[in-house]
Amino acid sequence: MQPPRYATKQTIRRLVLATTVLATLVTGFTAPAQAESLAGPTAQQLKDKTAGCETQLSNGKYAHDSGGSRTVAVCKTGGAVHWTADFDVDCDGQRTTQCNENTDPSFQPATSWNQSNGQPLNSAGLPFIVVPLSSTIWNYSSAGIVGGTVAAVVYQDKVAYAVVGDQGPTGIIGEGSYKLAQQLGINPNPSSGGVSGAVVTYILFPGVKSVPIESQTDAVSKGQAAATSFVSGTQTCGATNLDFTSYPTVQAGSTGAAVKAAQCLAGGVSEPSGTFDAATTDAVKAFQTRVGLTPDGVVGAATWTALLAAGDKTTVSSGSTGTAVSRLQRSLTAALGRTVAIDGQFGPVTDTAARDYQRTRQLVIDGVVGPATWTALQSGH
Repeated sequence: MQPPRYATKQTIRRLVLATTVLATLVTGFTAPAQAESLAGPTAQQLKDKTAGCETQLSNGKYAHDSGGSRTVAVCKTGGAVHWTADFDVDCDGQRTTQCNENTDPSFQPATSWNQSNGQPLNSAGLPFIVVPLSSTIWNYSSAGIVGGTVAAVVYQDKVAYAVVGDQGPTGIIGEGSYKLAQQLGINPNPSSGGVSGAVVTYILFPGVKSVPIESQTDAVSKGQAAATSFVSGTQTCGATNLDFTSYPTVQAGSTGAAVKAAQCLAGGVSEPSGTFDAATTDAVKAFQTRVGLTPDGVVGAATWTALLAAGDKTTVSSGSTGTAVSRLQRSLTAALGRTVAIDGQFGPVTDTAARDYQRTRQLVIDGVVGPATWTALQSGH
């Protein structure tokens, strides 16, 4: 990467974050090294999965650097948010041998999110990525992204798992920590390193969060599971019961089989535990934000309806069978507050329930569940 290009980007970051600079903090924390051999999808599998832009989330596009052409769209494919850009090195945070005022003229002893002990993140020790500050182009929080959201970052044949750890300029995208550059085989020098061109793919998994943010072990474990699910295009709910005669409201402190179902459907936990903990609350809030519901972390009728209806919008009607019908029956049970037998058979009971739902939601009352009815269900209506 050309040093002037990177310097420009860092100068802008310094200006937009100047008001958040913390007092000088010196720490000996070094995050544990990432394992050399990772499970999960290959770099090529992840690049193939993000080759298109299923849904563009950004209102317009970002530039790689200040004054550059705006060519980078933020996209959503399946449950993942992704973009492909260059890689500039963020060396902000804790002062280390690698990252300080001498190695980086634009160094700041602060990051947008801190470790669990209140200190800034360690760029030299923790793989993290930088998201643009919220603007009219895109507000990352509206996509369920928070500090600690887990990401897979792909460069050439390498995959590294990271967390969202800092914010950058509103019009620029494509930046990660010193440690992340190292793991990807990119020159990590904050002044002259990085790599140019649309050659690095950043894949974020909303609702999947590393706890604490500085735990590489947690980020890698959750990232591998999320990336595997993303590539396969399936939810990992095979061993979790989703079929209930009613779907009770569950929230922080709740326990039981319904909580396991909610955890599986909302994501954000490596294994459904049946205990509605802080990670579950975060995952539910992220899901609610994505579908346009009030992000209160409580799984009531509307959130159950949206969770259970999530998926494709295959048209089904009387006589249809299969998993889409079962998904419809679950979501109708939650939406109508009455039992609709979940057997995968679109019979008279399901037909009546579908028509009742369409009537009460001011939809065309024909018993045919197509895109319009699925959209309403998936929005929690």
